[in-house]
Amino acid sequence: MIQIGKYEFRHKWGLTVILLILLPLGLFLGNWQMDRAEQKQAEIDLRKANTASTPVVLRSGDSDKASMLYRWVTLHGAFDLEHQVLLDNQKHNGTPGYHVFTPARIEGSDTYVMVNRGWVRQGDDRRILPALPGPAARVSIQGRVENVPSVGIKVGEPGESGRLWPKRVIYLDLPWLAEESGYNLLPYVVYQTDGQDFGLSRDWRSVFQAGPRMTPQKHRGYAIQWYSLVVLVLVMYIILSFRKTGSSSGSGV
Repeated sequence: MIQIGKYEFRHKWGLTVILLILLPLGLFLGNWQMDRAEQKQAEIDLRKANTASTPVVLRSGDSDKASMLYRWVTLHGAFDLEHQVLLDNQKHNGTPGYHVFTPARIEGSDTYVMVNRGWVRQGDDRRILPALPGPAARVSIQGRVENVPSVGIKVGEPGESGRLWPKRVIYLDLPWLAEESGYNLLPYVVYQTDGQDFGLSRDWRSVFQAGPRMTPQKHRGYAIQWYSLVVLVLVMYIILSFRKTGSSSGSGV
């Protein structure tokens, strides 16, 4: 029994159970938000540093995603126009369409990288895919390395398996595409910024200027709220557990 002046601590199982649930839960969620804040800050720092770095020639050995993300690159190689991918549900100025991803073989290797060559209008009949012309010879293009476009929840496979190309997909999955095509793909994509567009629209401002959907500051703010809840619960537990000496213990919670 703990007694302070006229007050003594009276253990109540109900309050203790609530404390043992809310305290670790609040600490876990607060720590999780702080971890997310650190991850988002690291992403912001990486984007800033790599975007400002000197452009490089993309090589087949550039498989370290963290070192390549957001870098400006020059790609020497050739497009494979027989294995193109249409990323569905992509709007441009309010018009539905697709982003055209074309595998490009890096010169002097058997390594490929998926290149977003631009946006194409969907057409009035979804059953008919648009024509996807492109350069048939060797190319040298510029672009920027990016993650694959993000989606919410991935349900099922991104598209139909089999020999039918081009493939229309609801999300871009590089391991799945590598299996479907048999190609060794780098773990990121390149957004093309120059060269003949072949009727495709390229407006990557929203992609290149994008940052984390939730800022590190917001994550830290949520963490403070969870830690504050932990302190509040602890204080309320102490207040409700102390009673004046000789007073009725009550029925508890």
